[in-house]
Amino acid sequence: MPKPPLKEFQRENVEWIQREKRGLLADEPGLGKSRSALEGFRGTGRILIVAPSLVLQTGVWHEEVEKWGDDDCEYHAVPYSQLNARPHAKDKYGKLRYTKTGSPIYQPVKRLNKDWRGHWDAVIVDEAHYIKGRDTKWTWAVKELARNTDNLILLTGTPIPNWAHEVFTLLQTIYPEEGKRGHEFLGSFWRWAERWFDCSPTFHSRGNPVVGDLLGCTPACLRRDPNDPCEHYRKFAEANFGPKYMRHLRADHLDLPPIQYVDTPAPMEPAVKRAYRELKKDFATDIGPHEVLAWSNGAKNVMLDKMTTSPWLLHKEGEPGGGKLELLRSDLRERTQPTLVLAHYRDSVEAAARVGSSVGARTAYIHGGTTDRQNANAVRDFKAGKLDVLVGSLETLAEGLTLTVADTAIFLERSYKPSRNVQATFRVYRMGQQKAVTIQRYITPHSIDSGKEELLNTKTDHQMRVLSAADFVRFA
Repeated sequence: MPKPPLKEFQRENVEWIQREKRGLLADEPGLGKSRSALEGFRGTGRILIVAPSLVLQTGVWHEEVEKWGDDDCEYHAVPYSQLNARPHAKDKYGKLRYTKTGSPIYQPVKRLNKDWRGHWDAVIVDEAHYIKGRDTKWTWAVKELARNTDNLILLTGTPIPNWAHEVFTLLQTIYPEEGKRGHEFLGSFWRWAERWFDCSPTFHSRGNPVVGDLLGCTPACLRRDPNDPCEHYRKFAEANFGPKYMRHLRADHLDLPPIQYVDTPAPMEPAVKRAYRELKKDFATDIGPHEVLAWSNGAKNVMLDKMTTSPWLLHKEGEPGGGKLELLRSDLRERTQPTLVLAHYRDSVEAAARVGSSVGARTAYIHGGTTDRQNANAVRDFKAGKLDVLVGSLETLAEGLTLTVADTAIFLERSYKPSRNVQATFRVYRMGQQKAVTIQRYITPHSIDSGKEELLNTKTDHQMRVLSAADFVRFA
């Protein structure tokens, strides 16, 4: 069967890849970045694809290679979690460590696994925002891969998960020579950050600098439309991205069905509201016959966040219910089409799955604690129509999957990372969706839950200014 022709923006991507050899392809989710990368590297030879484990387990890249790959190329795929070498762990006395059952313990290190060392004709790094952490082991491994190839494409629809300075490791990967220690441009994060950003200590940072807005930006700059960034953002984009950046927007290139966003309030009952105030003030409260005690600010904030979902999450007795879980039960009871439900916490995921089963829906759940096989089977069953409801944590379901069998996504909770929320939305609203889509967000008023909105808006504004500036430089 002949392949459908490339869309105009995909042809532009292919020409850019063949011309630049290395770069960041930041098309919005659902625009077929994987096909662009495969077409751009046709005839290259040995190609390594790095992707999240769930994306590979569910066969996403296998299908992409089957459809768009080159018969003359040799494709290999590896999850981020298997990139690093894993020598036998030793204790402080130099003795090898074993589990209680006698199995050896292997400890990943900042070095590439021997299976992936050596020269590659091309490397495709999917969901490249995984390497935003400067000190994570797989970031070091990906940078080692980058030094061993002339052709490298980083794919991500959300290159800035939170703040602009997170692009540093992506830039180091694209420009490996400039990223070497001591280089003036990208050899040191703090030297680079202090050149471009306001880096100053705060009361809470205890003398360590915190990366703020771009140097030179004034309140007037930040009042401008983020789609028309100020000269400071433009200079930043020109110096850092240059021609190694490509981005297209969905609204400009896809004729998708309509999408509507529905924010549904989930107010707390009076007794829960009282307990919420007590926990916030005194670190302790009673929920029914149960005492809840927080030992730190971090634990308290997690408990408050979970309480806005349902107080059931703090005692877990009987059937899950109350708060957002009761709202979910009502909505799922009326659903006749496949539905995606998303949450931040693992126990929220499991509670939501129990709610789905309680109304007779065929339900499965996945999160970071479920096995790769469970995750892959759940996604395949959902796509095959064997499930009515798929519940997933944002950390596992937000990236790399096409779930257009669903026309509704319900956010039981949202992530503090706007990129995860955006990515999760585009699992159902992307190329191939034939039905109108509804994104429903449950929000508890006057709580830490509703307070996320302001922070998410600030982060989103920051991201838009950087990406719009990079677009301006590209079209200049």
